[in-house]
Amino acid sequence: MQDDYDEYGGNETVDVVVIGYGPVGQATAALLGGRGHRVAVFERWPSLYGLARAGHVDHEIMRIFQSIGAAEAVERDAHLADRYVFRNAEGETLMAFDYSAQGISGWRSDYIVYQPRVEDALDAAVRACPSVTVHQGWEASDVRQDAEGVEVTVRRVEYDAAGTRVHAGRPHTVRARYLVAADGANSSVRTRLGIAWHDLGFRSTWLVVDLVPTGPMSFDFDNGQVCDPARPHCLFQLGKEHRRFEFAAIPGEDPARLAEEKTAWELMARYEVTPANARIERRAVYTFGSSIAQRWRSGRAFLVGDAAHLMPPFMGQGMCTGIRDAMNLAWRLDLVLTGRMEDELLDGYETERAPHAETLVRMSIAAGQVSCTFDPEVAAARDEAFRTGTVPPLDPFPALTAGLLTGGDDPVSGRLAPQGRIRQGGRTGLFDDLTGRGWILLSTRPVPGPADDRVRDRLDRLGLRTIVVDEAADVDGGYASYFEAEDVAAIVYRPDFYVFGSARRAEDVPALLERLAAMLPPRPADAAGPDSPAPAQRQAYSTQGRK
Repeated sequence: MQDDYDEYGGNETVDVVVIGYGPVGQATAALLGGRGHRVAVFERWPSLYGLARAGHVDHEIMRIFQSIGAAEAVERDAHLADRYVFRNAEGETLMAFDYSAQGISGWRSDYIVYQPRVEDALDAAVRACPSVTVHQGWEASDVRQDAEGVEVTVRRVEYDAAGTRVHAGRPHTVRARYLVAADGANSSVRTRLGIAWHDLGFRSTWLVVDLVPTGPMSFDFDNGQVCDPARPHCLFQLGKEHRRFEFAAIPGEDPARLAEEKTAWELMARYEVTPANARIERRAVYTFGSSIAQRWRSGRAFLVGDAAHLMPPFMGQGMCTGIRDAMNLAWRLDLVLTGRMEDELLDGYETERAPHAETLVRMSIAAGQVSCTFDPEVAAARDEAFRTGTVPPLDPFPALTAGLLTGGDDPVSGRLAPQGRIRQGGRTGLFDDLTGRGWILLSTRPVPGPADDRVRDRLDRLGLRTIVVDEAADVDGGYASYFEAEDVAAIVYRPDFYVFGSARRAEDVPALLERLAAMLPPRPADAAGPDSPAPAQRQAYSTQGRK
């Protein structure tokens, strides 16, 4: 194998090095590359993984994919399930999740996906960014930091079919202003940074079997958990062309036997899935854990995705949570890299994302505890509690609770902003596609801007734009319904689509903007910020009165 480093281009400094090229690393690279930042990605495997792991994305993640031009490709192969259900051994529905609802982000609430198709779509989005270089078959072997940046030692590597490294080339150094570690639950970067795991205590071993149907199949229900104490298991679609079964290991069961192909066929026989109508594409025995990194930032290095958190799969939020990490970190890095904000802004990444992710880990544990019950008496009591309605209601999906938010009694702060269809300049489409993205002051009627020049200057550094979606532009009436239901006159939301805060009355908007300006860290006095719009551009994207 040639130890070819020319494809990277030597030891020049880039803006960001991303370690790991799974979906979270891909999203990070696309989000930063789409803003023109120089990104170098290093992935130890020579190609995309090619096999499914995650199987679900929600409306928020689809809006993020939309922002990098990947949503339509993901949607083409996604399976649109109506419901995801938890049933007991007798077939009674214990609880169900509506997957057919319209999400606030402008997409259906939930999609069941085949991960390799998602990775293909994200890879295409990354390759469309001329400022991003992707180096597959390269391993990061060391990380060093100083006051100005990060040095990462990388080398070409080769692995055999069993995943054993059989060759490592000579080391090279790449220097960047920041490092993003998206290298998974066993993150080598996290280990080198000396960041410990906090174990939340849930572990459960399951056999995962992915199938390609080759003949007719018919199931009593298509997507959900079977909470059978004899053998908890689940079944669901994976995109349009694949299916998955997962079977829990019974306490004391030999993992080696569970991993055998004949065991998989034996367990699927109850569903009349046989070699006559299916081909096994992948089978693996996994132990699902639950952990949170004790720190998400170390100097100029950041953890994202499974490198920062690990959760059971029972809510389908593992990959989704990692994509949220990428989005939250990317807009902050953009403001710092363009000189519009000081490095202090990056501290808010962990402040916001860590508690949000931990809440989802704990919710996933709770869902797993419904399913992972092996004691028949405990299962019977569980079923009776669901049957009689004495089970506490599910916690709502978490909002952001700390960070760059008004918080307090603001009814929408920390929640997602709406996206609907609008009419603008003779075109009809989703809001983000027609207006662009970033910091948005959104209302359905004109609202006053800040009176103070210093406040305006700070908001201009953000690139805050005022957009009015009036009755003529509000194609489906969704924006009018949102503002009426929330009883607010305007909202300010961030590039990750989370609402900073709201104003109940139009005259309260200047105070809201002053509060935002006061919460922003300063920027270097001599940095112009090339992407920061001039004051005259603030109203340029208003949809008010456009047909």
